[in-house]
Amino acid sequence: MVNIKKLYPGLSPDVSEFAGKSIKNISDAYGTPVIVYNMARVRENIRRIRDAFKGINIKVHFAVKSNYNPYIVSQIIKEGTGIDAANYHEVKLAIMCGLGSRDIIATPNNLSGTELRMIKEEGVAINFDHEGQMGLLKGSLPETVSFRINPGIGKGEFPGITTGGKNVKFGISVDDAISAYSAAIKAGVKHFGIHMMTGSNVLEPEFFNESSGLFFKIAETISDRTGIDFDFIDIGGGFGVPYTSDEHALDIGKTAGYISDNFRASNNRGYFKDSRLIIEPGRYIVADSAILLSKVTSIKHSDRELIGIDASMNTLIRIPLYGARHGILLSGHGENTSSSRFDIVGQVCENTDYIAKDISIPEPAVGDIVVIADAGAYVASMASNYNLLSRPAELVLEGDREILTKGHDGLESMLAGYKMS
Repeated sequence: MVNIKKLYPGLSPDVSEFAGKSIKNISDAYGTPVIVYNMARVRENIRRIRDAFKGINIKVHFAVKSNYNPYIVSQIIKEGTGIDAANYHEVKLAIMCGLGSRDIIATPNNLSGTELRMIKEEGVAINFDHEGQMGLLKGSLPETVSFRINPGIGKGEFPGITTGGKNVKFGISVDDAISAYSAAIKAGVKHFGIHMMTGSNVLEPEFFNESSGLFFKIAETISDRTGIDFDFIDIGGGFGVPYTSDEHALDIGKTAGYISDNFRASNNRGYFKDSRLIIEPGRYIVADSAILLSKVTSIKHSDRELIGIDASMNTLIRIPLYGARHGILLSGHGENTSSSRFDIVGQVCENTDYIAKDISIPEPAVGDIVVIADAGAYVASMASNYNLLSRPAELVLEGDREILTKGHDGLESMLAGYKMS
């Protein structure tokens, strides 16, 4: 039996309310599909992870790739976070949302020299993937230069989101990093950081113990070989959340304890005493703050029992792309299950367009509301207009207020920028 209240924060046991608001009333008022965010949960998640690292010099940088809704980003920044940005547009979004450039670190991936110069002109630190990427700036380097290290290990929920170890496109080895930092010193750079990101949605504290311990020792080696005293040591993100009842929550206290102990061990060896530790959570901050509401549009009885809904792979690409799983609930029915098994499919003209396969939920009717849990991260930010379908609307709950931060896409907005003749 699934404990809905524990696994899916904000949902009532009968799945009729979210953050104290009627799910039916929300879907009637704003239409479906709609992502509904509980900002109180976002703030709670930020404070929990920050408090877990108390006692060391740390800064939380929100990974804006996980959710770039400007209202949500602005509120996260007001909690005192910095921003982890992947490109110029993410840098500009952070600045537009009120963040100073010194609290932004850009970690670009295969950007052009033009794009890199645009980032550099905003005054943010750049975390280069390799020395050749730094060379695209042709001697006009940012004030603070960092490089992304591949420590030789990685872990992620799926192969596609494992970003360290073998057969990944990210980061450089220790020897290549020493060469890259030496080139930056020769070019006159005075301020340095160092970064790694080994994967996403990790639920085992022991992996963070292993990866951070290894990374800090790599940073010590680079410091010894180059004479660099790093301004910041950025261990990336990867802090996971459980999406289904057979997954356990990450013990953030234990995780932070491992990382902090490893950082202090480096301090005790004489390294990084004035360095700031940076972490880059994205999913951990926003994933469980939101649900995706979708309406049942058809029920088809064939060789399989098919429930058609108005959310599709363009709404939630994680499932067909990675094989990800999300909690699927029927509003008003809570923890009850039926003896029937269903596939839940969307409106896109592809056979990969499914939201769930062979799941047991109460017998639905056309017009019922399907609730898809943990929709705050990598849902809206990965949505598209494939098949000329609208991306989901986005509604933020702030106490008693309901703030529609994005409506559904009309045909005119989807075609804006195209020439008709």
